[in-house]
Amino acid sequence: MIDRINKNEERLDSIILILKTIEEDLSIFKSNKKNIVLLNKYYGSKNWFKDKEAYENNKIEKIKAGVLSEDAVWNMNEELDSLIFEMKRIVDDYYSSKKE
Repeated sequence: MIDRINKNEERLDSIILILKTIEEDLSIFKSNKKNIVLLNKYYGSKNWFKDKEAYENNKIEKIKAGVLSEDAVWNMNEELDSLIFEMKRIVDDYYSSKKE
């Protein structure tokens, strides 16, 4: 009996820590939602093409410009979509298991 209580107490402590981490990460994500929207509006826009051309033709100084690559923002969006899909699956599985 004591072992069972101890094991479940460990589970509770672990889950509480995980929930705190998820809550903090979600707060950071929510506070950056506007940046995601703005980045996606920039990517592929007239300004993006203008900036990309200027950068590639050395009309502006060489700076960190991954945002001008064909893949960086695309890959970020793919990763974001994948994470959102996985979060949805986790939520669905959680609620399904509560019904059992």
